[in-house]
Amino acid sequence: MPFYGRTFIYNGIPSEFFNCYIGDFGGEGESRTTGSNNVELLTQKLFRRPAPLLFGAEQTPVLTFPLSAYFQTELTAAEYSGVAGWLFGQQEYKPLRICQNDMEDTYFNCFLTEPDILRIGNMIQGFTTTVVCDAPWGWREPKKYSYTYRGATASGTIIFFNESANSFYTYPTELMITANRFGGSVTITNVTDNNRQFYITLSPYEIITMNCDLQFISSSIVTYPLENFNKNWLRFLKGRNDLTVLGNISAISITSPIAVKVG
Repeated sequence: MPFYGRTFIYNGIPSEFFNCYIGDFGGEGESRTTGSNNVELLTQKLFRRPAPLLFGAEQTPVLTFPLSAYFQTELTAAEYSGVAGWLFGQQEYKPLRICQNDMEDTYFNCFLTEPDILRIGNMIQGFTTTVVCDAPWGWREPKKYSYTYRGATASGTIIFFNESANSFYTYPTELMITANRFGGSVTITNVTDNNRQFYITLSPYEIITMNCDLQFISSSIVTYPLENFNKNWLRFLKGRNDLTVLGNISAISITSPIAVKVG
């Protein structure tokens, strides 16, 4: 069993509600599980060249791990139906939180699959299942950073520390920019990322909202805001990112996901 915590919360419901507790069945207390995260190497072998060419690496597959639990009281088939409705057969990812001290801020967006019931004397005592996550890691709650500007033209530097464990680029799940009464061009240059420049033109008092991960954009005024955008979606390297901001704006807010690599 990969956790020492005794209880868990799935889809907002604590396991104590069903007298359900994390525990292993059999064994000697030793377990091995998949650690997050693995990579798939994209390579090509050339004739008579001992070292293959490396084109990159994919952080795949998604994190999976076993979870087993027992019930403090024996369950009938009818009582187990309520447990199964809570845990299994969901139609979308649900948050799983393990209640232990070193994982208080960590959760997994996941499905619980392949349920296997443990019976003793024809009474249900527990179950095992496989947790299938939406990413090669767990998550912490995203942090939101807000910045306001005064005057006709905003000009300044934002030091953004990306604490995500994702070794590739992290894209904000929400970027909101509010134009001032003048409107015009807005640039955000990530100096740390080889001066990569985000550029968009805004109307006076326009508010744009972007999901840079899914590449969605909406505007409070313009019907097709993508036409005024250079398509360089804002992204962050792992660690410190130095951003320079210039344009006729009154506010910026950034919400960025935080990946946590636990197994």
